[in-house]
Amino acid sequence: MRTWKKWVLLLLAAAVVPAVCFAQAKKYNLKLAHVAPVEEPYAVAALKFAELVKAATDGNVNIEIFPNSVLGSSRDLVEGLQIGTVDATLCTAAVLANFVPKSQVIELPFMFKSREHVYKVVDGPLADKIYEGAESKGLKIVSTWENGFRNITNNLRPIVTPADMKGIKIRVMESQMYIDLFKALGANPTPMARGELFTALQQKTVDAQENPMGQIYTSRFYEVQKYVSLTGHSYSPEVLVFSLATWKKLPKAYQTAIEKAAVEARDFNRKLSAEKDDEFIRLCQEKGMQVTRLSPAQIAEFSKLMGPVWEKYYKVIGKDLIDKISSSK
Repeated sequence: MRTWKKWVLLLLAAAVVPAVCFAQAKKYNLKLAHVAPVEEPYAVAALKFAELVKAATDGNVNIEIFPNSVLGSSRDLVEGLQIGTVDATLCTAAVLANFVPKSQVIELPFMFKSREHVYKVVDGPLADKIYEGAESKGLKIVSTWENGFRNITNNLRPIVTPADMKGIKIRVMESQMYIDLFKALGANPTPMARGELFTALQQKTVDAQENPMGQIYTSRFYEVQKYVSLTGHSYSPEVLVFSLATWKKLPKAYQTAIEKAAVEARDFNRKLSAEKDDEFIRLCQEKGMQVTRLSPAQIAEFSKLMGPVWEKYYKVIGKDLIDKISSSK
């Protein structure tokens, strides 16, 4: 009888061990910051990502989202990953390129003509080359989300030909590639953090800016800009980047849960971004902006001027990688 009781007690103990261990599992509270207003597709997807991670880890990984540049500019946030002030961010390849130079190949002007081509590249084996060296900078690339194809807004005139860009003072991201792009078009590019842009347009410090339609509408640029030209001159991803130090602290099971959630949120983000593009164009028109749709032949006139820009970045990115991406359509 005593032996029987002993086995019952052992079985009962074994049954409650997993629950006790789970209840005592370490919890992680992480900060994910980005620069977008909460209405933008990738900002909406960031909230979904946090929900997915929380559900997949039974609440043990809680990701708090800080949108709209409240913790700093995109570059500030990537630096924050390195020094430990934030745990994750979503940033453009143009900004990431200050730390991972080859990543800017995604935003090389007129590299991509379709979303499908972009996804084939950034979700495939070429991604390893694109993000090469990230971990040596203390960064863990988790997934490539979408910001969108970039278009030009300004207050002076409709942009139909490259000649229309001559002399226009345009705000660009803090990226040498974008400076080179707009110099090639005859404009005067001015690097500036996104958080400063609305005021700069309002005060006429700059005449123009360029962004995907989601950012143009949600940032209310229609209040301070008259013309939109759908040039689609570059594609901007939003790269989900974690601090490598943070990543290494997480148990493997949580890393896997985050990676799976990132793919689901990425696909949600891309679908929402594609669906919203036409809506954002319509809403900008309703707010009084004049929208100019360029024909393929007109866009080709802009693209023809990018030869020197591509030539320069052969040396930075590598001609072999650029050629592989360009030919992978």
